[in-house]
Amino acid sequence: MKNLDWKRHGATAALLLLALVNLGPLLYMLALSLRENGAGANAGWLGPWRRLWVSAPLFGHWLLNSAAVAGATVGYHLLADSMAGWVLAKRRFRGRWLVFGLIVAAMMIPRQVTLIPLFLGMARLGLADTMAGLILPGLGDVVGIFLMRQYFLSLPDELLEAARIDGASEWQLFTRVALPLARPALGVLAVLAFTHYWSDFFWPLVIAQSPNHFTVQVGLTYLVQSEFGADVALLAAGATAAALPILLVFLLARRQFFEGLRSGAFKG
Repeated sequence: MKNLDWKRHGATAALLLLALVNLGPLLYMLALSLRENGAGANAGWLGPWRRLWVSAPLFGHWLLNSAAVAGATVGYHLLADSMAGWVLAKRRFRGRWLVFGLIVAAMMIPRQVTLIPLFLGMARLGLADTMAGLILPGLGDVVGIFLMRQYFLSLPDELLEAARIDGASEWQLFTRVALPLARPALGVLAVLAFTHYWSDFFWPLVIAQSPNHFTVQVGLTYLVQSEFGADVALLAAGATAAALPILLVFLLARRQFFEGLRSGAFKG
């Protein structure tokens, strides 16, 4: 029993140390964003935050652009990926395995390979430097389809057959039986997808050309440009503001997220 207690205490200490190592840079960034040294009206507590809105008057607009891109893309994936995953997992049709194979193959293609064709296609459609150009490529990601299919495969067929016997249609099976049971999986997908699309830097950097269409991640790079060198406190305030929505979404979906992880939301 004593050996077990020592092992438990050792594991707890190791996890606390690992948490401190990971949280250390974030806490340091937060401390930098709250106070800076120096003279002047903007020095002291929240000085970098006050200067942020003066140095980057479009910063709030960049936050709204990121929210629009992430919100529209995540909402689409929650609906479309769950429907596609349901069909691939529980419906039998010719070519089902071919479709699934194409989805797996698409997941293996690096984004850099499709960057030039994707940009040329957006430009020819007149969608370069537009909100549609920022959003549409994200709708083609197939990772969510794979994850939702893996979850729906874990649903017992006996439960679905019982609902069919009671007279439930295919749409009712999906909306009234499958989706309520898939809340943990949807929570995990929502958190992961929002984190990905909110933090995306590569594609917005390529497609957005005017400051009005920058996302917050691209806009932060312009805060670095200064003839006197990088303003570390200002960058820390901007980075902290950009990280807060991710923390908020995680807190709102934390129950479903952890439930999905505990129950093995995506089973193979």
